[in-house]
Amino acid sequence: MDDRRIRILVASGILAAVIFVLTAFLRIPIPAGYIHLGDTGVFFAAMLLPPGVAAVCAGLGSALADLIGFPAYVPVTFAVKGLTALVFALLWRRKNRLRYLAFLAVLVIPVGYFLFELILYRNFAWVDLPLNLLQSVVGAGLAFALDRAGKDRFRL
Repeated sequence: MDDRRIRILVASGILAAVIFVLTAFLRIPIPAGYIHLGDTGVFFAAMLLPPGVAAVCAGLGSALADLIGFPAYVPVTFAVKGLTALVFALLWRRKNRLRYLAFLAVLVIPVGYFLFELILYRNFAWVDLPLNLLQSVVGAGLAFALDRAGKDRFRL
């Protein structure tokens, strides 16, 4: 295994753990779950790691947090956060202005959870939509700030 693969493996483990902690322990309850800073880790992992690795890292760290209190959400969380990281990572790697289209990935989280909660809660699903959007936008913004502040220190 070469040096770069080892760095990616270690970084993905650390980031999955950070996502878990930011999601599981720094949260504010809302009607159908909670809001948290874990999405900052999801977007930051997508900026740092290869797309497939970022998707697994984000999905795993987030889904593990849902095992504490919200086990019904584990599969959907794995899918939604993984897809968010994958979409963001693929677009973020562009070297031109189109890379900022990556921020459209913030819509994957509220739309994904809304569709799941529509099945689960019916009309009640609308309640969490704006809060999930806010959480996603704040997470992406904080990840962008971390990336800018770290410049080349965070490169693998």
